[in-house]
Amino acid sequence: MSTDTIEQEPLHYQMCQKPERTERIDRLYEYVGASRVGMCMERGRIITKVYQENRALLPIQLRAVSLKEILNHMSLYILPGSLLAGNQASRPNYAPLFPEYAVDFLEEEFIGGSPYYPDERPADRIEYRRSDMPELEEIIRFWKGNTHKDRLYANLPAEAISAQDDVGAVNIVNFMHGGCGHLTPPWPWLFTHGLKEVIRLCDQHMAELEMWTVEGIEKHRFYLAAKTVCQAMIDYAHRYRDLAAELAEQEPDAKRAEELRELSRICGKVPEHPADTFHEALQFMTFVQFGIQIEDNAQGISPGRFDQVMIPYYRKDVEEGRLTRESAVELIQNFFVLLSTVERMRSWDDTAYFRGKPIFQNLTTGGIDPETGEDATNELSYIIMDCIANTRTLQPSHYVRWHKKTPEEFKLKIAETIRLGTGFPAVANDELYIPAMMNRGYSRKDASDYCIVGCAEPGVAGLRGGRTGAAWFCLAKILEVSLYNGKDPASGVTLHENQNGKDLESFESFEEVWDAFQDQMRYYAGIHAVMDNTTDWLWEEYMEEPLTSVMGCTLTVLERGKSIKRGGAKYDFTGNETIGTANTGNSLYAIKKLVFDDKKITGKQLKHALLTNFEDLTTNPTGPQIQQMCLHVPKYGNDVEEVDKIVSRVLESVCEELPKYKNTRYGRGPIGGIFQASTTTVSSNTPFGLLTGALPDGRPGGMSLSDGQSPMRGTDTKGPTAAVRSVSRCNNLILSEGSLYNLKLLPQDLSEDAGLNRLVNLSDYYFSLGGMQMQFNVVSRETLLRAQQDPAKYQNLIVRVAGYSAYFVNLEKKVQQDIIERTEERL
Repeated sequence: MSTDTIEQEPLHYQMCQKPERTERIDRLYEYVGASRVGMCMERGRIITKVYQENRALLPIQLRAVSLKEILNHMSLYILPGSLLAGNQASRPNYAPLFPEYAVDFLEEEFIGGSPYYPDERPADRIEYRRSDMPELEEIIRFWKGNTHKDRLYANLPAEAISAQDDVGAVNIVNFMHGGCGHLTPPWPWLFTHGLKEVIRLCDQHMAELEMWTVEGIEKHRFYLAAKTVCQAMIDYAHRYRDLAAELAEQEPDAKRAEELRELSRICGKVPEHPADTFHEALQFMTFVQFGIQIEDNAQGISPGRFDQVMIPYYRKDVEEGRLTRESAVELIQNFFVLLSTVERMRSWDDTAYFRGKPIFQNLTTGGIDPETGEDATNELSYIIMDCIANTRTLQPSHYVRWHKKTPEEFKLKIAETIRLGTGFPAVANDELYIPAMMNRGYSRKDASDYCIVGCAEPGVAGLRGGRTGAAWFCLAKILEVSLYNGKDPASGVTLHENQNGKDLESFESFEEVWDAFQDQMRYYAGIHAVMDNTTDWLWEEYMEEPLTSVMGCTLTVLERGKSIKRGGAKYDFTGNETIGTANTGNSLYAIKKLVFDDKKITGKQLKHALLTNFEDLTTNPTGPQIQQMCLHVPKYGNDVEEVDKIVSRVLESVCEELPKYKNTRYGRGPIGGIFQASTTTVSSNTPFGLLTGALPDGRPGGMSLSDGQSPMRGTDTKGPTAAVRSVSRCNNLILSEGSLYNLKLLPQDLSEDAGLNRLVNLSDYYFSLGGMQMQFNVVSRETLLRAQQDPAKYQNLIVRVAGYSAYFVNLEKKVQQDIIERTEERL
């Protein structure tokens, strides 16, 4: 590819179309964008002091008092020109410390510099002051041996730890470092009642308790904790009230001083009292978003169906002259910038699974009205698309709900927004998500009101608890060990031998290969359930989250007098993330085709080629020749029904196996209480790829795996229509925890009106075939060319788009072409 060719191509749309922002939003965007990611010591310092001085308190009381002290003493600031107040840490983009979850990585990395000092990492750097390290060491000394992670390792069976740390088939490290999140508060109820009403309801319920019963005692401590955190949130808002008033007195600009006085008034009103205006409701939402993040260190604290929640306030204010479309846009963009300041402290190992900024504060637009079933698109739906297009922040994340009655005008607006290449919004199919949720026990009305509460996972505001993100579940690794009679070739560890006692050398039929894979999948699904339920049990005992509970599932937890972790939600499920789906299906088909159907090679020859990473030139056929045979077997993503059916069969087997396991809330109040599957991966396909050896699909050891249920990069060669036909053959109806399909496009594919119509038609076509969800990424060839100048980075090249690791398709194709050319030279 020549540089001349590149120059003739259209630039990336974000470069061509400059964002339209007010001067205020431009300043906010630049101010936050100029702030590096860093570590904030304040929360870690305060919570350590609380735990040191209140050893007699029960865990939920400790959590409540800790949050109260944090909110009362943390640094507050109002961003220059901001019309909204709220911050998570002492500076924008700084991450608070959560030492109660884990401190081992703090000691290893921040103190010891292993494998890197965080401010010297190759990616996802964290700046910090070396002068803070003596205090950090004191914090570490207090928590060491008494963290959530310590308790988890002390209580997990040895085989579960080995499955994660030795074999690498499952992994739950993310939930050793923070809470589960993945919920949306019931905004309409909160906005119309306020937290003072929550406190009143707690008092009312406490007055009715029979305190001589164990149940009464347990409910009493929950209500006390709920009151504590609600009052703490009110006090937190009042601190901003006072700060805004003080800044107004000092402000020389009369207009800005008036804005600060209005902000002071609003912070004095919400969240204590009901919100009456658009601005008040948005400030209420902002406070709750930050409050839960400060308590939980979680992902997926989501604004939910923003256009549906906020439209009554928008229309009322416009009608009464308090708000214009332009001022509403500015407030929403201000909100987006504030949410973009949220950061999470991650160990270096954990960052590999979460490249970019995947906090997943998901904002959902569009869909249907749960009461009437009719289209619910409104004025704010279009405004949100404009805000995405012009704010261009990595957070919040964005989804749009798509259905048969979505207006064509709105579909085109969505396509225009996607074309910019921010990765937003992703598109979810109402025709699949709603029945998939109903299959698990949701009522039609509740399912129709779903929003996305994580990467692609559905939930209902105020009603869903549990954990949509659970242990990573690497199907490709599980397939690999099944080919060696349960032995992991990298570590040499065998946790579970195949039930038939055979391996790739001795399998006599494809059915025996399938049975061995199924046997290993069932074994590791059991390990998966052990890891998740042990985590949840320890959370319930030691890490209850009173604010998350009372904000996340307000009415049900208040009625039942118990937190989400103890069964306080209406619906409760434990989800999972399946990794390497396409590699697994492609590999199984390659074995079937090459070894048993066409008998081109024996299982013994293939096994040796895999163990030697296709590099042994002394065999006949050679390793590279066998790899070429594997690569040229038809692949998923090309509308080859026989291959697609195997991929679908793989996913179906996982979706059928997981619900056999119950979570710790099963039978304790919520509907559901079971495990269910998703295909969300974030960027975990990269580290799992490093742990997985060569596979029969031709993929060499160490290369990143396929993401979601997308085809493996570079193997879908028949174009997007063939790819969506393949992906839609998966039985998405049983993927009740969400589906993830990433589709990458070049800018010229979306040029002018024809390109927008192509995107709309492709989405309509995919959803009509039974597709569930689609994420679009637009990638310029200019960027590809720069990347191709450094081939060593092929496997580490990551695009920060929508918080996902998106490997460039063209680079992967070139890698495979290089393999072919090198093999031909050897031959």
